[in-house]
Amino acid sequence: MTDKSPNELPTTSPRLRRASRYQKQQERMAAQRAADNKLYGAMFAMMSILALLAVLIGALMLYGGNVDVSGMGDLAQPWLGPLTKLEVGGFVFVGLIAVVLYMRMRKK
Repeated sequence: MTDKSPNELPTTSPRLRRASRYQKQQERMAAQRAADNKLYGAMFAMMSILALLAVLIGALMLYGGNVDVSGMGDLAQPWLGPLTKLEVGGFVFVGLIAVVLYMRMRKK
């Protein structure tokens, strides 16, 4: 006869392995959510700073009096067809953000 009680489970029981797999899955999902939240926080912070900069430049243009923008003359000239370097840079920036988000969502 064995001295184990019928209520004790062996350490390799399917029930414990299933619970362990579930716990590991929950930990992986929590780590993924934390990484996603970090990425989204960084993106929204960067977009907020860029939006604030755009508003600041607009306010300076409207109410700043004599603002010297001759240093940006090269960036405001048509470069690729009717598009300027600033516009192309903006499209590339938005495209990079879209690719990063697509890769993150596809990875899930």
